[in-house]
Amino acid sequence: MTKPIEIGTRIGFDFGEKRIGVATSDSESILVSPHATVLNDDNLAEKLTEIFSDIKPIYAVVGNPRHLSGENSPKSMQAIDFAKLIQSIFSGPIYLVDERLSTANAYSQMREAGKNSKESKAVIDQIAAVNILESAILNEKSGTSIGEIF
Repeated sequence: MTKPIEIGTRIGFDFGEKRIGVATSDSESILVSPHATVLNDDNLAEKLTEIFSDIKPIYAVVGNPRHLSGENSPKSMQAIDFAKLIQSIFSGPIYLVDERLSTANAYSQMREAGKNSKESKAVIDQIAAVNILESAILNEKSGTSIGEIF
């Protein structure tokens, strides 16, 4: 059973070494939509500042790509560093959300939609971010932990 949650937009990120998928919710958290794919380059802080300024979320979630065993992976450490960058821009809560297999699931979703890997490349990070944010919102609505508070 779901419970009422705070009104406000939420934002989710699928961190990658080259690209970062961004997804946002509507203010009632009924719909989660792809927002952007951001290049992970020297201008990342500027791009994030602009996104946070435009979206004004009540919280942010970052996918944490743990090992299947549940232990942090080297990529987890990069995602944590990314969360630290967000923390320098955004003063609201930031959650690390377990995202094991989110990109694999996103590719599966794209194949089901009839898209091949080449056609999916432009949006795959956004779809993974949608999955991460949807997971966080489902946790929030069910009264369980959104993720690990950062």
